[in-house]
Amino acid sequence: MVLGGWSDSSGGPLIPYIQRYYKISYTIVSMLFVGQCIGFLSAGFVNGWLFQRLGLGKVITIGGFIQAVGYVFLIPGFPFPTMPVCYGVIGFGMALQYAGANVYVATLNNAEHKFGYLHAAYGLGGVCCPLAATAFASAGIRFSYFYSISVGLALFSILALLWAFKFNYVLDQESPSVDVSPENVNGEIHLQEISAAAGVGSQSTLPIVSVVQSESVKKKNVLEETLSNWTIWSFSLFALLYVGSEVTQGGWIVSFLLAERGGGPSAGYVATGFWAGIALGRALLPTVNVYFGERRVVYGYLTLSAVLEFAIWFGKNLIGNGVTVALIGFIMGPVFPIIMSLSTKLLPRHLHSSGIGAITAFGQTGSAIFPFATGALSEKYSTNALQPVMLVLFVCQVGLWIFVPSVKKRID
Repeated sequence: MVLGGWSDSSGGPLIPYIQRYYKISYTIVSMLFVGQCIGFLSAGFVNGWLFQRLGLGKVITIGGFIQAVGYVFLIPGFPFPTMPVCYGVIGFGMALQYAGANVYVATLNNAEHKFGYLHAAYGLGGVCCPLAATAFASAGIRFSYFYSISVGLALFSILALLWAFKFNYVLDQESPSVDVSPENVNGEIHLQEISAAAGVGSQSTLPIVSVVQSESVKKKNVLEETLSNWTIWSFSLFALLYVGSEVTQGGWIVSFLLAERGGGPSAGYVATGFWAGIALGRALLPTVNVYFGERRVVYGYLTLSAVLEFAIWFGKNLIGNGVTVALIGFIMGPVFPIIMSLSTKLLPRHLHSSGIGAITAFGQTGSAIFPFATGALSEKYSTNALQPVMLVLFVCQVGLWIFVPSVKKRID
């Protein structure tokens, strides 16, 4: 997840240097977001099948390898059309890792807080990348060499995944050794019974999770179930808007400050403040989310974010804008972990991998559509288009959240 945040936040500080190097417009450089979107969507269609055939341990590690390959071909600075293709490869690998990480965390106790920590790691990557990218590019080093750091991080990630999941970790969906009571059939997890049945002692580093499904569920095609499930669709559409707003803000705020607020090279550090806010919000606010209700606090977070966006639009002070951007990151940060937490509570467990894969794929589709649209609008009008786009996204998210199912409607 750190590498995912690193990758998503690299656009903000690097876009001005990519434009300068290739002499391209806002609209053309926005094709990077489109390439990544295609990669995520492609993974969304196959990750459920891959998890079933290969298991979580293999898929999540292969995702890291695919991501590393994408970074390698960015280093030489090939002609610009190569970059969106590489971003597509990177997006495919990231999608497999996102789905695997969220599916695994969903099996743990106290998952509401652990989703916050998992996605805070994403924010941590978002903090570190703008710092490194801004210092790297402003020192006069060609921007493409920056991706060599990403390759190193990807290789480290692969080693960590191999150590943690041993390339063979599987979330079993059947366990005839476990009592098939109505509670178990409905998706309840009993880790101690399952571990004992599987012969796993106290030395195990990872829980073995087993879900007993009814015969009717076994016979039904998982892809068909995924496509017909309203819970998946509602969270997917919401994620489309939310991740779109997150990446649009982080991706275009530096260009906005440079063009409209007279910011210098150090404006790239404002993106660091935004991602730092996201990381802190996800690490510190899960207790607040649980206390007031995960579904309820989303309305508050989105409303406050919209109010602060108005402050950026009409406040002309560079420092004030930078502080406000960080506050928006802090407030909107917990929303995505809440999406993951609620979706895994609502969905039957045999749909976790395909459902979470679809939600994250739609989210990353938003991370391409709306930054691309913002780039096109900036080309025609100015980077002042950023604030109206963000406000529309926040309002649409509030409207759509009304239709997201409540937890009590979960049917296993």
